[in-house]
Amino acid sequence: MAPLAAVLVATGVPASAAPSIGMAPPSGETEDVEPARLPSAAATPAQVEDERLTTPSPSPDSGGARQATSPDPLKLVAVTWTGATPQLIELRSRLATGLFGPWTRVDPVDTERDGRRAASTGTEPVWVADSKEVQVRASTDGQPVTQRVALTSIDPGTGSNDARIAAAAVTPGGATGSPSSPAVVTRAQWGADERLMTWTPEYTPTVRAVTIHHTAGTNAYSAAESAAIVRGIYTYHARTQGWGDIGYNVLVDRYGTVFEGRAGGLARSVIAAHAGGFNRETFGIGMMGDFTSVAPPAATVEATAQLAAYKLGGLYRDPNATVTLTSGGGGTSRYPKGRAVTLPTVFAHRDVGATECPGNTGIRSMPTIRSRTAALVGNLATYPIRQKWLAQRSVLAEPSVVESPTSRSARMTRFSGSNGAVYWSSATGAWSVQGVINSRYDALGAAGSVLGLPRTDEKATPDRRGRYNQFQSGVVYWTSATGAWPVRGPILTRWAQLGSERSSLGYPKGDQFAVTGGVRQNFERGYLRLNTSSGAVTTNA
Repeated sequence: MAPLAAVLVATGVPASAAPSIGMAPPSGETEDVEPARLPSAAATPAQVEDERLTTPSPSPDSGGARQATSPDPLKLVAVTWTGATPQLIELRSRLATGLFGPWTRVDPVDTERDGRRAASTGTEPVWVADSKEVQVRASTDGQPVTQRVALTSIDPGTGSNDARIAAAAVTPGGATGSPSSPAVVTRAQWGADERLMTWTPEYTPTVRAVTIHHTAGTNAYSAAESAAIVRGIYTYHARTQGWGDIGYNVLVDRYGTVFEGRAGGLARSVIAAHAGGFNRETFGIGMMGDFTSVAPPAATVEATAQLAAYKLGGLYRDPNATVTLTSGGGGTSRYPKGRAVTLPTVFAHRDVGATECPGNTGIRSMPTIRSRTAALVGNLATYPIRQKWLAQRSVLAEPSVVESPTSRSARMTRFSGSNGAVYWSSATGAWSVQGVINSRYDALGAAGSVLGLPRTDEKATPDRRGRYNQFQSGVVYWTSATGAWPVRGPILTRWAQLGSERSSLGYPKGDQFAVTGGVRQNFERGYLRLNTSSGAVTTNA
């Protein structure tokens, strides 16, 4: 993905028109997380139903309850309503023993898509596995209001990878540059029904902080059920809540398996619906479970820290620092629109939302998550691309795509200003490519192209008409009259002998192209022709 274009005021070079944010990266650039080693999944479509609630058989502890009974397993359920939110909502399901489990409080959905609140709302969804009977009750000021609620059930279907995902590896990051992500089960691998995805990905210039959540569902699920829970949450958020996609950027189950959430690329600065009023410039990680009274498992904490380190380290943010974010307001935000709020770079959802998320034991895990994240990020001062960014921050603006490996054993980061990117390798060092020159470099295949990696920052030509970047195997020149074009190989050698842009030929007007017996490149006042048999380059001025 190329970041949003901006005018390179400092250098006078115009940025190119911004390409589509969601476009594939140039050849040789991954620009995203490492996927789990799984095929794409075939999943049966999810089924959403409003269950019929009836009065259950009297029992000592069923006061005010209503019951849904189904011939088929209810799987994932949520309580929904219109009008005022009940103060207390509880749910329980019949267990395999034949008895009902304990009443469990279920909280209203505490995530929100900015500016797109649905007319009706509901609780966080709860996984009831294969139970066929669920009871609900609701009250306000101690008075039953169960008659105002409904029960929505979601059968997330079965996916061909559900059993395989139980054995998916979680690979720690490390090595040169920013931390890499643990292996991620992609949307295609967990079986996302992309027909439900009606929210075209939206982006912010950068991500400044990570928000930690719990899904507030259940802790009693198997590794083989995790993908089904993710599909169910996706369906509930996208369809029932009307958001058009899942709310979290990423989800982590109790076994440490990581699932891609919101569409648009985990390496990119995607706006999700995980923290109303603070969805911009944040990355939401949803720990799958209810951590009100049960601590997040060690595997969940470790994978969460690895993800936070990948995102923050790759965007050069200090996990132990603070950040100032501006509230967008909204129904779940603790702060009105426009309020500037200073927060830890790794913060809990309850820090910004009217919610208990990520639960009381989840909150007690925050120092561990933060310290482990910082340990994985390490010393930011040693990151070579970060050093180049800080030297050119007034032009490059903020990092918009997480630092990632690319061709030729190199690493690269894209930035929100000047259509800029910085490439680094141990052989070449760290250099920036910007504006129209970077657009041309991308079009050629960037680091994977015949040009190789940059060897200089962008420079002004001696005649001040143009600008250029030197690469391992060529140069790209730009002027406002000619555009940006590469010159390389024997044609570059001959052009340099003639005086380059100061020669009688002037600047290149296009790329090399094949002609009978050789290759030709046009310049402002003539052309050079390479005879591929003899290697001779002739000048036509």
